[in-house]
Amino acid sequence: MSLETELAKFWEWADMSPDTYTENRGLGEWEVEYPGWEELYKAANEALEQLNKEFNHDLAQLLVYALAIDNEAGVVLKSVEEKLENKLRFVRKAVYSNQQQAKWQMAELLGNIEVEGGEKMLLHLINSEGDKYVKRRALLSLSKVNHAKAIELAQKFLKDTDPFLKLVSKEIIKKKV
Repeated sequence: MSLETELAKFWEWADMSPDTYTENRGLGEWEVEYPGWEELYKAANEALEQLNKEFNHDLAQLLVYALAIDNEAGVVLKSVEEKLENKLRFVRKAVYSNQQQAKWQMAELLGNIEVEGGEKMLLHLINSEGDKYVKRRALLSLSKVNHAKAIELAQKFLKDTDPFLKLVSKEIIKKKV
C-alpha cells in the first residue's frame, strides 16, 4: 500500500487533483465522506516511517497532500506530530506549499512544538499568505511562541476586512503577556 496509490484513489473519488483541490475545494466538510480513509491513514503512517529513515521530497509532498485533504479530522496532523522524528524539513515543505489546508495545520503545529525557524515560518504565513484563515491560525500560534511579536503584528490587522482576523487580533492584543 503506497501513499501515492491511496491519494490517487482520493483524487479520483473527489474528481480533482492537488492543484484543482486548492482552487475548488469550496467550503464544508465533504472530504469526510471519502470511504477510503482507513487505508489512506495507514499509507500516511507508512510514509512517516519511511521519512524517519530517510527524507524524500516526493514522499513528503504526498504527505502534504494527505495532510491537506484530512483537514477536518486532523488524523494525519496528529500522526505527524507524534511519529515524525525530525519535523523541520516536512514542516517547511508544507508551509511553503500551495496547499492552504496543510498550511494552517502547520501553523497550528508550530504553536505546539519547537522547530528550528518555527517563528520565522509563522511570520512568513502571516505576512505572505493570502488566505485569511491561514493568517489567523499563524497569528494565534505566534502568540504562543512570541506574544510580544504577535501583538505587534496584530496591530496591522485591527482594521482588516476579515472580521475573524480582526477578532483574533483584538484577543491577542488584550491578552496579558
